[in-house]
Amino acid sequence: MRIFLRCGYLFSLFVPFLLLFVRAVEANHGAGTSGSAITIPAITLKSGTFSLGLRTELTEFESISNSKLLDKAVEAGSFDAVDRTFLHTIDIGYGVTDDLTLGLNISWFEAINFRESELEDDEIEVFRANPDGITDLWLSGKYRFLRGTQGHCAILAGIKFPTGVDDRKNNAGEKIEAVEQPGSGSYDFATGFAYSRWFTKDWTMDTSIQYILRTEGARDFKVGDRMDWGFSTAYQIIPRNKYPNVAPVGEISIKYLFRDEQNGRDERDSGGTTVFLSPGVRVGITPRCGVGTSVSFPVFQNLLGEQQETDFKAIVGVSYSF
Repeated sequence: MRIFLRCGYLFSLFVPFLLLFVRAVEANHGAGTSGSAITIPAITLKSGTFSLGLRTELTEFESISNSKLLDKAVEAGSFDAVDRTFLHTIDIGYGVTDDLTLGLNISWFEAINFRESELEDDEIEVFRANPDGITDLWLSGKYRFLRGTQGHCAILAGIKFPTGVDDRKNNAGEKIEAVEQPGSGSYDFATGFAYSRWFTKDWTMDTSIQYILRTEGARDFKVGDRMDWGFSTAYQIIPRNKYPNVAPVGEISIKYLFRDEQNGRDERDSGGTTVFLSPGVRVGITPRCGVGTSVSFPVFQNLLGEQQETDFKAIVGVSYSF
């Protein structure tokens, strides 16, 4: 069972703090840009075990034509739009003990057809930019303080270092806004709680809640704090001791973003709540290797001010433990 869990859950063992990695284009795009819909399990790596995970996340946004982009700028004063984004992530973890896992992750961010419009002196200007680049680095820890027939409980903690690039410019040679850069320029902190339980030998449940505290970063800009809650369940339809084995997964997650701040004042077009439903599947290839995929659909979006909504998100990844 533990072998399967190391493979099957590996994609989310170090996710507690991946949620901030999609730093770019967050200003007008709401909760959809800032993280994957993956519930954090309370399961930890076995003592002395290393893990490596590779994952790609696609976020597809509502279509914003050039004419609509101009209309948005008239309404809001400025507006940013993007067709879709990709986040390519590397997760590395180590089981210090059976109950303590340490990890780090870092990503490469890509934005497709990024545009920004500004209303100034009754004239609208539209700029294009390529805000691709390396993101900030998260160091994370998970400590399981309780395990037994009633389930497993763990506390989560982490710190983000401002290692990402924050000097991307538009086609006019001006730096794009701080919130649209791959790196935030801030030290951020995260904490949370995770719970996992087996209802039967084939049916599992995970739930988690976490809070990310963000500090002021580049150009006196502070991205809003965020809260996340997730609940997922999986059912093993092929026995774990056979390979490949398969487990369908279903998840609901709620993400709440507080407003951004510029020079200590709230940004009107930022923050909000999004609820995702995410069906997916995990496949154990060997006792040490697994793959997984999921698609997240926003069933509720309450974004504050003028922001671009999310159409859907898709994630695929592979993991290996040794």
